[in-house]
Amino acid sequence: MALKKYLMISFLIPLISGCTEKPPVDIDPIVQKPIAIQPRPKPVSLNDVKFFVVTEENLDEFITEFKKKNLQLVFVAMSVRDYENISLNVQELRRYIKQQKSIIVYYEESIKTQ
Repeated sequence: MALKKYLMISFLIPLISGCTEKPPVDIDPIVQKPIAIQPRPKPVSLNDVKFFVVTEENLDEFITEFKKKNLQLVFVAMSVRDYENISLNVQELRRYIKQQKSIIVYYEESIKTQ
């Protein structure tokens, strides 16, 4: 009887120890999807705009000269403070565009290094 117990134990030990071993797991390597860097947009092409400074002293002369060149006369008036505000707004737009461009360049460079 004791022999049977030892035989069963000796038979069960390799069987039990084999079950405790973890089976090998195949791990797929991490695949990074390549991200194509897009070309930059075409630069902005702005049209020329002319500003004329007209005062009370040169108003009549300006009207006659302007009508000779352009055939029509239209006035758009703004104060000096409003003109300064337009200038500040353009500077603010330039700042924003430059910051956006630097962010885009940062991401493009970080993608290239992967």
